[in-house]
Amino acid sequence: MRLVAQIISWVFMPLFIPIYCLILTFFTISVEDFVINQNSLWSLPNPMKLAVLNLYAIFTVIAPGVSILILRNRKMISSIELTDRTQRFFPILLMVFYTAALYFLFVLKAGDALIPAFIYSLPLSGALVSLTLFLVNFKFKVSLHAAGGGILFGYILAYCMKQQYFEFWIILLAAISTGLTISARLYLNKHTMDEVVHGWLIAFLITFSVNYLYQ
Repeated sequence: MRLVAQIISWVFMPLFIPIYCLILTFFTISVEDFVINQNSLWSLPNPMKLAVLNLYAIFTVIAPGVSILILRNRKMISSIELTDRTQRFFPILLMVFYTAALYFLFVLKAGDALIPAFIYSLPLSGALVSLTLFLVNFKFKVSLHAAGGGILFGYILAYCMKQQYFEFWIILLAAISTGLTISARLYLNKHTMDEVVHGWLIAFLITFSVNYLYQ
């Protein structure tokens, strides 16, 4: 059982969550407007989907992942799981930088293109979640894995609520993924119940609000 919990923790590492968000919404049928469906992520041409996924992979997985490995090799952090609260400040600040950079890259370089707002709003919400977690970390520790689950569920829920048609199973999948991740972290004794609840709530509320309201 412990091995299963560890696998779940690795599969749902916070760095992977933005990619999961995009894959679910890119390749699941959804319709925002039955007359002009230009804002549905599913309706985007595949080359554009691939280009966006590549950018997200660079800014939300590869760059922060390499940065965290460098920090560990230089003994600035003791574990890539960032179990020590005092060692979390710089890695979380890096996520603020990378997600904000991705957001402004889309704004500056793709502002004239017909790109759905959700591609912009996801990195913006990620930057705001990371900034909030950075500030919260001064007072107490929260679960970054649970925060990742909050981002996944908040984004999927906000996206589906904007569609006239969507497949309900992606909301169910996001909820189950979140539940499995939180259960795994609790089973491994990595966090207390308060830490996972606070992490999830902070990420969910910010992610849902930003992605639902962003125009």
